[in-house]
Amino acid sequence: MIPKENTSSTGGESLLQVVWLKRDIRIYDHAPIVEATRTGPTLIIYILEPSIWQAKDMSKRHLAFVVESLRSLEHDVRKRGGFILYAVSEMEPVLESIFQQYGPFRLLAHEEYGTPWTFERDKKVHRWMRLRGLSFVEYQHFGVTRRLRSRQQFNHLWRRYIEADVLQPPERFVMGDKIPTRLSTSMQSFANLDINGDWVDANLGQKGGEREAHRQLKKFLSGTYADYLKSISSPFLAEKNCSRLSPYLAWGNISLRYVVQQSESVLDNGVERWAQKSMLAYLSRCHWHCHFIQRIEDQPDIAIRTLNPAFDKVRVDWNEEWFQKWASGTTGVPLIDAGMRALHQTGWVNFRMRAILVSFVCNTLLLDWRKPAEHLARLFIDYEPGIHYSQVQMQAGVTGFNTIRIYNPYKQAEDHDPDERFIRKYIPEWDGPSTYIQPIIDVEQANRVARDILWGIKKNSETRTISKKLLARHGSRKKASVVQMEFELDGIKGLPLEQSLQYNKDS
Repeated sequence: MIPKENTSSTGGESLLQVVWLKRDIRIYDHAPIVEATRTGPTLIIYILEPSIWQAKDMSKRHLAFVVESLRSLEHDVRKRGGFILYAVSEMEPVLESIFQQYGPFRLLAHEEYGTPWTFERDKKVHRWMRLRGLSFVEYQHFGVTRRLRSRQQFNHLWRRYIEADVLQPPERFVMGDKIPTRLSTSMQSFANLDINGDWVDANLGQKGGEREAHRQLKKFLSGTYADYLKSISSPFLAEKNCSRLSPYLAWGNISLRYVVQQSESVLDNGVERWAQKSMLAYLSRCHWHCHFIQRIEDQPDIAIRTLNPAFDKVRVDWNEEWFQKWASGTTGVPLIDAGMRALHQTGWVNFRMRAILVSFVCNTLLLDWRKPAEHLARLFIDYEPGIHYSQVQMQAGVTGFNTIRIYNPYKQAEDHDPDERFIRKYIPEWDGPSTYIQPIIDVEQANRVARDILWGIKKNSETRTISKKLLARHGSRKKASVVQMEFELDGIKGLPLEQSLQYNKDS
């Protein structure tokens, strides 16, 4: 593992090491913690930054999960003689406070593959450290490569990262002996920051923390995984039989490397062929996880800009009433409403359900993808920017190099919730269509209109030229047969030949 570092003239074993926690709230397989404790006295900090946390994609639900995660980490750090320091502040004043208290120090952190806001924040921190001749070392997080020269390198570099040794936590911390004025050992100040709470209650779903993450992984690998493949397309069965590790990966309660290595060990022990297929399907998604995050690392503005701007020409009219009904789960379309209400209550739905929800609001209703993306980000406990914005743009059909998927939610309900267990669970008043609220739109007619409009734009020569360049930059380099298989495993039948050929041509 090669760290990315600003060089510095300062050095020496007694130099203070500052570990900056972001989306890596754990102690196992944590390179910055291992390196810091090996090198000198250490401070571990978590900073609640208003510029990041008051953005439209963040919510109180996320903070609740983070606080649970930090409390879990605190327990493990304190057992080893250490502590964590907190502040509600931007990073520069915190760094200045540490500098005034200790003098020169070294900052260590994992890379964050995030939005334009986190990207700009990181550049400011690098600039602040560089101007003072201080060293800022960043370590790779996930199988994502900073400044990747070509997508041709991605698969090789991903495998190299995944196969590296899992780092063990330090047995003992030697901490800095002074607490800078802006920092505290208490998270009490977190309650004072006004964070988005619209439609979003505190976390009612999975509990945060490293111990919870490892407990969930153990549960999955001890047998749940065997039902993964036959359950992933069902919104009801997926709640129980998916790994449910996504929030723990998103907030760094567990490392992807550890998850993949432990999952591959199941195959090494020998399993039945049907169970083997489920595990292989799961492992393929661990690879796709980083494939999509690599996209936002290479182009952070996909969180705010349409990948293929040709599609911005169609979604010019905004219907706030439709958006509000979609957002609150009151469209009158039962599967859509059940999906949104499930998100309100638990912060999680399966991949297929997410695709259907995005397709409905962006394609059936022809609403611009940005505001729905922000709303879903606030609801998802497992909000991971790289995956989130890549998937929203893909499901909204605005990349140009992915096929346009326009789902019929009634047909999807028949196929994947035939006994209405999911719908009845989240719409308690549901007693059949005759007693439910009227739909806000004629879905079949709206889908026909959307299909004509969006495919018309996709076939345009200007759109195709842009799409070809985007595919060269962001497309997978897996063979077409592999891509076809993995999309079919998702339950998405019939990946268009056009897309398979594009992947193959670009390989």
